[in-house]
Amino acid sequence: MIVTVQPCFHWIGFHITSYLLQEGVEVIGIDPIETNQSDFLYMYVGRNSNFQHFFQKKDKENHVQGTEEEASVEYVDQYLLVRKNGKAIWVKLPSLYGEWMDLNRLGIQDKDQLKSWIKEKEAVYIGDFLHDLSKSLLGDQAFQLSSHVEGEDLMDQRIEAVFHSRKLLC
Repeated sequence: MIVTVQPCFHWIGFHITSYLLQEGVEVIGIDPIETNQSDFLYMYVGRNSNFQHFFQKKDKENHVQGTEEEASVEYVDQYLLVRKNGKAIWVKLPSLYGEWMDLNRLGIQDKDQLKSWIKEKEAVYIGDFLHDLSKSLLGDQAFQLSSHVEGEDLMDQRIEAVFHSRKLLC
């Protein structure tokens, strides 16, 4: 199976790309790489033999012939547009958190603020969300978000990882 992810270096697209590559799926990423973060994240997946990158959708269409087994995931304003088997499904994203997220956009400056935001929004960790999405994308199940309850210790570890990823960009 081949999955096209666009934009593949937006923080959510990057997690989708990484998850699929870890599952052994061939991924075609589309992203113009216009930010330092995008450039940095490219280094994590760029050498994976199952990953191809194109700057624009048109470039991909000129170089790769689509197949019936190809699926695509496109991040569009808090939704994912998932295309598979000739069908298009819009998935409304819950509030998500995870490494590489844009804390500045949310006005979050420290770990306590992020923890409060997670609790207030009932945010789902990106890895948990992708586990549920993969059942639909890689299997034949309809998408359904499971209930994800995480303990304080796990949440604290994940928050620490979010801030560690932020430090890597500085």
